[in-house]
Amino acid sequence: MAMVIRSAAVALLAVLGTAPVMAEQAWNFNLGVGGSVFYHSNSGGSQSEEYTDTSFRPNLQVGVERPINERWSLGTGLELVADDLTSWGNSGNLLMWRIGEFKYQVSDRWALGFYGGAARYYRETSAYGYGLGAGAEYQLSPNWALSVELNYVGTDTSINEAVPFKRDKFGWGSTLLRYRF
Repeated sequence: MAMVIRSAAVALLAVLGTAPVMAEQAWNFNLGVGGSVFYHSNSGGSQSEEYTDTSFRPNLQVGVERPINERWSLGTGLELVADDLTSWGNSGNLLMWRIGEFKYQVSDRWALGFYGGAARYYRETSAYGYGLGAGAEYQLSPNWALSVELNYVGTDTSINEAVPFKRDKFGWGSTLLRYRF
């Protein structure tokens, strides 16, 4: 998993470094705050039963993107779907690194995006995995945008042989208000 993440990061940095600057701003940093309807299921194992849970959670995002041409942009960012912001050990927080996030500008106000990346679920034993997502963004002003997204993440603890197999699956839908610097 570490080799895959390292290879993806090198490829992303190569693309970001060589993408032609065809827009007025080369780099756009953004912050997003919103809420998510969060679904979590666990396949159980020899020491725990299978379960599912649905809850509402805050969603925090930070990212950077760079235009590739007039319609496409490429970026990366972190997304935190928090259950407990004061604790990280067994908190239930889910952190996703969007290694590659592609956005297509459909019109002056609308954009569609899709992304993939790596995730970490903070539980009693470390759980790492992968994630996918897609969304739509409506530009309210040059700096403010409203975004809706659907995401999926699968994590696994079987990398640690001392822990019985436990596979967590997550799905969430988010509405976010984003500010672009």
